[in-house]
Amino acid sequence: MTPTFGLYLPQVRRSFAQLATLAEAAEDLGFEAVWFMDHLALPGVPGGALEGWTVATAIAARTSAVRVGHLVLCESFRNPVLLGRMAVTLDQISGGRLNLGLGWGSSPSELTGLGFTADPPRVRRARLAELLDVLGLVVGGRPVDHAGEFFTVRDPQGGPAAVQSRIPLTIGGVGEGTMALARERADWWNCWAPDTARLGELIPRTGTARVSANYEIAFSHRADVPDFVLTGPPRELARRLCADRDLGVRHFVVQMVDPAGGVRDLRRFMKEVAPAVTGG
Repeated sequence: MTPTFGLYLPQVRRSFAQLATLAEAAEDLGFEAVWFMDHLALPGVPGGALEGWTVATAIAARTSAVRVGHLVLCESFRNPVLLGRMAVTLDQISGGRLNLGLGWGSSPSELTGLGFTADPPRVRRARLAELLDVLGLVVGGRPVDHAGEFFTVRDPQGGPAAVQSRIPLTIGGVGEGTMALARERADWWNCWAPDTARLGELIPRTGTARVSANYEIAFSHRADVPDFVLTGPPRELARRLCADRDLGVRHFVVQMVDPAGGVRDLRRFMKEVAPAVTGG
């Protein structure tokens, strides 16, 4: 498949109006998807964040072609019936443009600080797997009769169904258990930006799941960014992304790190970098 591009718009230090401007520009410029985060608080970032699902729903209502999703939703924040009904609703609002990204991420400090339980990773991985069992039934509008380790659901009537016959599922994470779940259950596996240097090692473990990866990008070299941020002129950026394309990445999720760049940087990326990656 021809590689596609998504825009990652973490909803911190931005108003909804700013997010909407960037999302609408992404649609106009040919990005396939816009992606949001599912955090309510981030260490060292005062003021917290706008809630991700509400933002995605509002963006879906303001656009007509670009897909919307999260990288990734935290399994601890919502039970599977609520999440499934939210997914059905957003898929209907968007006319079938929802991407469903799931993981067991978030930091223990965020969870406990905001009143959630921070269970051990092995528990959260197991709960995510069971959540997927229930979620698939709810999104399909089917009755649910489930009694598991983490969830008990009795819904003999079922509910409305999503527009898409299958909402594309992305699972993010690089741990063995998480990658096994992606191989078994997901349409896509997502690699977070700090782990992209390991793609050559990780991609062979994804099975038939297609690969998406996040990239933080700047058009000039900067001393104030982590080593994993891709910096440089468009030709150098394209060279780096083409190397990962050749490894198997098929959806490139970019985040422009210069807050002053705005729509200008998005336009430059899609004009001067993306065509070299897609062969367009």
